[in-house]
This record gives sequence, structure tokens and C-alpha cells, in this order.
Amino acid sequence: MNPDTEQLTNLFNEITTWTVLQIAVIVVAVYASLVVAGLAAPRVAPHMPGRLRLLVLNAVPVLRLVLFTLAAVWIIPLLFNVTLRNFVLVLGTIGVALGFAVKDWATSAAAGIVAVFERPYRPGDWVRIGKHYGEVVEVGTRSLRLRTPEDDTVTIPHSTIWSEPVANANDSAETLMCTAVFRVAPGPPAEGVRQLLQDVALTSLYAHYDKPVIVVCRNTALATTFTLKAYPFDMRDQFTFVTDLTLRGGRALREAGIAQISLPLGDDGGFGAGQSSEGTG
Repeated sequence: MNPDTEQLTNLFNEITTWTVLQIAVIVVAVYASLVVAGLAAPRVAPHMPGRLRLLVLNAVPVLRLVLFTLAAVWIIPLLFNVTLRNFVLVLGTIGVALGFAVKDWATSAAAGIVAVFERPYRPGDWVRIGKHYGEVVEVGTRSLRLRTPEDDTVTIPHSTIWSEPVANANDSAETLMCTAVFRVAPGPPAEGVRQLLQDVALTSLYAHYDKPVIVVCRNTALATTFTLKAYPFDMRDQFTFVTDLTLRGGRALREAGIAQISLPLGDDGGFGAGQSSEGTG
């Protein structure tokens, strides 16, 4: 027999009906488990407290990785005669195939495995990747999906983490920091404005009272900028919370006789208007 033919013969086990049936059962069981988990987690999680909700959502990508690993461990011995020599042969063949045929998919899949362990993002986290900001609703094998404040769903390959920074606003915590920016003409005592804005945050219906409320003051040539930083009780209320802080803060300043001024974006010494419209971590 030709040595190459003999090598291939020794590589594969005999494929019988029982072998095919076992593989089919494994594939169906794994697929069904993933479908059930993928459907159940997003429906059950919203009804749970913040921390427990994140744990339920985070279990899905971990479960997917565990099931894929177990399926491979079960299926490979059914198809292949597992020896060190055969393992090296198969690994080399698969490596060449992946290198030419599915390089981009393999890169994203490898980055996805890294993401499961390093956890730059998890389901339920609010992250910014590139120009996209939103809630991570799914972490798949190749990509993750974000739901933006505009209710768009953005699919981002995991391989993006090799080249783009990932800003995680809450990092699996149950809340995140929100900011509202106020610019007033120089003149009023800064301490009085600071205390007024702190009171606005502490009397908000959405505020997390166990978290600190901070007011950062910065003087520029054209205005005194006050950045109010606070935490909502539920991070899903972050935009409602920012709106409440902005409207009530503006009203409180007007009632105190303190006039707000408008500046072109970038003329306030670094506190851009965009920071007042979304949660930041």
C-alpha cells in the first residue's frame, strides 16, 4: 500500500451508522442547548436585579465556549484515530486550511476566545468601540452585537479589539457614571453653583444615593464650566437621568439668577457637549 494512503487510512476511524448517529445527537444537543440559553437569558435577565441580570447574560458566551469544547472532545475521537502523530498531522492541515480559507473568521474567533477570558466587554455592559456606543446584547463566536441609544443593532467583529480601544462604561457593575455639563458666565461664586448642582443630582428620582455626586469646575476665558457627575440607580435609565439633570439643573440656575451661556464645541477647555448626552465610565 502507498505510504500516504496508509497514513490517511490510519488517520480516520471506520465511519458506521452508529458513529453518524452519535455525532448527530451531540450536534443537536449542543445546538438545542445554545438556542434555549440564547432565548431564555434575554427574557429572564430584565426581570432580575442589576448584578444578577449581568451574571445571567454573561453566562451565555461562557456556556457557548464550554459546549463547543465538549462537542469537539466527543466528536474528534469518533472520527479520528487520536494519536500524537495523527494529532500533529491534523493540526497542521487545519492550520493551513484556516490560514488560506477562513483567515478573517479565525482571527475574529480567536479574539472572541480571548474576550471571554479577558472580558473587555460582557452582555449587559455599555461600551464604546470606535464610533459606536451602546449596550452589549450578545457576544457570539465571531462578533458581538451592540444596541445603540438610537435602537440600532451594530455587529462588530471581535478582531476589532486588536486595533481599537474598548471603553467600558460600567465594567459589569450595576450602574455607570453620567455627566451633565453647565456653562455659566464668570462671576457667580463657584462654591455656590457647585452646591446647587449637587442638590439637583441628590434630589433626582433616578439617582443612586449610595454613589458619590461630583461637580468638576473649570475656568476658561469665555465661561466657567461645571460638569455634574452622578450615577443612576439603574444604568438603563442613564439617558433619562442625564435629561433630568440637564433640565432641572438649568431651571435651578435660572431661579438662582445665574445665566447659562452657549459656546462652540471645543471652546470650553475640553468638556465637550457630547459628554452630557451619554454614560461614561
